[in-house]
Amino acid sequence: MEKKIFLLWLLTIFFWGVSPIIEKLGLRNVEPLTALFIRTAAAFIVIWIAVLLLGKFHLSSVSLKDIGILSLSGIVGGFLGMFTYFSLLKAKSASKVVPLTSTYPLVATILAIIILKEKLTISKVIGTLLVVIGIYFLFKS
Repeated sequence: MEKKIFLLWLLTIFFWGVSPIIEKLGLRNVEPLTALFIRTAAAFIVIWIAVLLLGKFHLSSVSLKDIGILSLSGIVGGFLGMFTYFSLLKAKSASKVVPLTSTYPLVATILAIIILKEKLTISKVIGTLLVVIGIYFLFKS
């Protein structure tokens, strides 16, 4: 694996690993919808600063179809998914909620095979079965 890819992977799992702990702390006295608004507003501000500093914003090359698809992603994942996740995180322990909700790659894999016509391989089947077994054990605990 390339060093850059490996570093990005490590940073991603670190950021995503730390985030639920921060969110659980923030949800102690805050309703999930309010928390999601604050989180999203902060992310929006940081994204705008990054756009201004890096100059990587090229809206003129983005089609209306792309805007629609990415907007749908924001609504489904950025709002609906995060709202239900925050609601779970407020109600239950992070050590149980995070692993269970982290099974979303199972859904993504199945949908990628059905909708995107990606190839079904033995590795994907074994990986999917391991995720299902993991979900079973998490629900038993």
